[in-house]
Amino acid sequence: MRARLNDLVSIVVPIVLLSGCASPSSNSSGPTPGFAQAENDQVIVAGAVFQPVVLDGNYYVRWNFSIRPKQANTLSSIRIEDVTDPTPLLLVNDVAPQLDGGQWNETAGLMAASAASVHWLYEPNDSIRTFRFTFTGLDGRSDSLEQQIRYSQDAKNLVRATLKM
Repeated sequence: MRARLNDLVSIVVPIVLLSGCASPSSNSSGPTPGFAQAENDQVIVAGAVFQPVVLDGNYYVRWNFSIRPKQANTLSSIRIEDVTDPTPLLLVNDVAPQLDGGQWNETAGLMAASAASVHWLYEPNDSIRTFRFTFTGLDGRSDSLEQQIRYSQDAKNLVRATLKM
């Protein structure tokens, strides 16, 4: 029963976070349920989901990202950083991005739920995280865009409850 509950939580919480906690960025392409898709001339950032993970009794968090290039096979690298805090935190550095059904999906590494990089999870009030997406094309040209995502206090409470914190 406990394992089934953990499985259910790992599916439901990211959906709740994505559908109720993101806010539009200044360069969104229009409203979508819970997430404003940032875009430039190369890509559309289709999603950035914060996910709690319980693994072998240990508590972690991680980010899941989805990006849709506007033209297939045009990217040679994708770099994603959380630039909210004074020191950027590298989350993804894919030097050979592969598309699946026209979309690039990547799960960043696990971070301990107590790590300094997730201090905002324990702060009162809503939190806004800012991500910088840097794309390098096959022609060597790099382009960046930023995406802000708001996490409500209720969403953060749900994550902490999932992680029993």
